[in-house]
Amino acid sequence: MNQHSNPYFQKTNHHASFRFLFVITLILFNGYLINLENIYQKFFILTQGLLLISFFAPLHECSHSTAFKTKLLNKLLMFFCGMVHLMPSIWFREFHMQHHRHTQNTQKDPELGKEHPKTIFSYILLITGIKIWIDLFINLFRLILGNANQPYINKHNSKKAVFEARIVFAIYLLLFLISYNLNNGLLLYVWIIPMIIGQPFLRLFLLAEHGFCDSIADMKKNSRTIKTNFLVRFFMWNMNYHTGHHHAPGIPFHKLQKYQKKIENKVKYKELGYLSFHKKYLMQLLNLGDFRWV
Repeated sequence: MNQHSNPYFQKTNHHASFRFLFVITLILFNGYLINLENIYQKFFILTQGLLLISFFAPLHECSHSTAFKTKLLNKLLMFFCGMVHLMPSIWFREFHMQHHRHTQNTQKDPELGKEHPKTIFSYILLITGIKIWIDLFINLFRLILGNANQPYINKHNSKKAVFEARIVFAIYLLLFLISYNLNNGLLLYVWIIPMIIGQPFLRLFLLAEHGFCDSIADMKKNSRTIKTNFLVRFFMWNMNYHTGHHHAPGIPFHKLQKYQKKIENKVKYKELGYLSFHKKYLMQLLNLGDFRWV
């Protein structure tokens, strides 16, 4: 496809700007409501978690440089969202590009094994978020100590990944020191606890992208598209159209729905909602019933 002339690949600044500013406004307002310490505080903390985990979507989009037409805006938002998720952005981009180059390749896709549980126990462990937090902390400290030897990190980016991880860690440290000196638990209630609560929802969302899809190079068969409601599509930046994204990763999020319709008849794995997907996933793990993925 000629990306310069094809309308599907045309990037803008306003689509991502509106979406990000809208969500960050909700997060700030919801954080204010949490700070009021009223009887609805637990509800607002849960809401904060759902809003914060949605920042994974722009992190992902910016890693492809498709969120904004302006390259600098992609880098800045990717850095910010990566920091929210304990994922230094340069490391994440390297990790994710390897996933795209070798999707569902059992030897080379870094997501396989970490995100595709094969037993009920590993499914529950994944959904709790415990495993991902352990992996992310180990990865962060590995980078801080100067170890960027993962096979998916290009050598010319390894020093950049280490440097950025140290900057991210310094920012974390500064935030915690300020919070401690002010004897203020706001950071705990508007970021840390909500992220822990929100992580299972993100794991449920991401598992559907490739879980039990074909382990082949054909992007129309190794990825899944989920039919879902407007709210999920909006806050997750159309990531549910994952087959279309893998088939043409240079297409911006705001064009994915239209592109998905174009290739719809060629897509093997389509699911009517995330609840339906996880019901089938559990049935597959338990060997219950007779059902079809396609």
